[in-house]
Amino acid sequence: MRFYTTFTLIVLFFLVKATGAGAAHVQHYTLVYAWDTEKQRLLAYRERLASLLELTIDRQLRMVGRDQEYGIVWSISGTPEQAKKTAETHNVKLRRAGLKPAQLSQKTSYQNLYHLRFSKGSNLTSLKKDYALFNKSLGGQAGDKLVIEKIDSRNWAIIYRCWQSKADVLRVAQHHAVLLKKTNVSLTLVPAMERLAVHTSSALPDAPQTTRVRVASPPASSAPPLQDNPADGQSPASQSQKAGAQLKEQPLPPEAQAGLNSRMGAFLKEQTNKGKIQPQERTAWAAYDLTNNSYVVSINSHRPFQAASMIKPFVALAFFHQTGTGKATYTAQHRQMMEAMIQHSSNSATNWFIRQLGGPAKCEALLKKEYGRLFSQVRIKEYIPPDGRTYKNSAQPSDYIQFLKALWNYQLPNSKEMLRVMSLPGPDRLLYGTEVPRGTAVYNKTGTTAHLCGDMGILVARAKDGRKVPYALVGIVERPSKPANYKEWMHSSGGAIRDFSELVYKEMKQKHDLL
Repeated sequence: MRFYTTFTLIVLFFLVKATGAGAAHVQHYTLVYAWDTEKQRLLAYRERLASLLELTIDRQLRMVGRDQEYGIVWSISGTPEQAKKTAETHNVKLRRAGLKPAQLSQKTSYQNLYHLRFSKGSNLTSLKKDYALFNKSLGGQAGDKLVIEKIDSRNWAIIYRCWQSKADVLRVAQHHAVLLKKTNVSLTLVPAMERLAVHTSSALPDAPQTTRVRVASPPASSAPPLQDNPADGQSPASQSQKAGAQLKEQPLPPEAQAGLNSRMGAFLKEQTNKGKIQPQERTAWAAYDLTNNSYVVSINSHRPFQAASMIKPFVALAFFHQTGTGKATYTAQHRQMMEAMIQHSSNSATNWFIRQLGGPAKCEALLKKEYGRLFSQVRIKEYIPPDGRTYKNSAQPSDYIQFLKALWNYQLPNSKEMLRVMSLPGPDRLLYGTEVPRGTAVYNKTGTTAHLCGDMGILVARAKDGRKVPYALVGIVERPSKPANYKEWMHSSGGAIRDFSELVYKEMKQKHDLL
């Protein structure tokens, strides 16, 4: 009996040793899927990753931060071989979808992100009363950040969405504690998650990705829509060239020259005084009334600027031209890649389309040949570089206006599909964060590099009599060198574009009796 016990202990000892030796090879890894300065864009991208990779948001795919960027990561444990196999499996799926592959790392060079929780409970009616009190105490500082979220099957919580590091959220908490001292609320740091918001400051269901309105039906058109396969044998491009004569840019009418355009000098001076625009920066501003077919504002609209990601709708146009002439087919994969390029601003998806068109030079040549009378200064000189900088691709603000005008009037091939993709939830500087009323539809594409901040798109406002009032907007801020603080610069220059959008809306409201 003693021998049997001793033998058993020896076996157990070696089993423990073997297990310990195996465990020593288990290490912690991080799969990094993306970094971006635009939080909303990354949140939308995370949703796509979750669907593609069959991972759960927040529990597996987490939002983290470093310096001035947000990231999407998945923390895993295993042997080096297991970690590499997992990364390879994911990267196969990502490459097939035209997305950037994930990077496997053992370094933790990021910070976890947090929100502030004000209170929680199972009585939603009571929480809404508390919410109103907290919102009033915080004044205008709450904005869209303060929401009531559904946290489980029985409970809700009042959350202040920070998406910041623990240290930064603690500073926010200290500031809020002073404003909320009369409410006796106890603030709690909680991991930042993206949950359903059931109540916001506007008393509307919150759409965390955007304040857009999805448009189910195509816009009304004053011109007959082009067909992808015209019966008369003419290509959509040749038809759009004919339309180009009637769509040719009109000069500012006298009333516009004496209206908002004449007040832009004061607007730009005010933006400079506020620090949103720096003296060394070049800017361009354009607004076009699609109902009256005339400019409202035109400042530097005939000067070339970096295009950044605003070149991507032109790449889409070049591809749809090929589908209209039968040289390409718009498959389910193309649709997915188109959404990645426009909605999620995927550089790899853009390069995928440019390769299908034969490269940057052929893409530009196609646009110049078929659509040169509409937008003459669009230049596609390079694939989108790996780091996202697009300094060589360029266009004039008037090119964007002409493109948007032709698109709205269905005078480009597959206009309906391009409008649909441009209306999908995503970041914008024309509606989100402005005082332009919710319920205004937006079709847009932003552009962002270390040298440029821009947005171009169409807003569709509502008149008091129910009419749709569409107008096109372009705002660009370009600097000669990289800013010392990129995040701060993007915030300030983006703020200038938002202020411009508000200014134009007020002008359109006066002209068209908008809501």
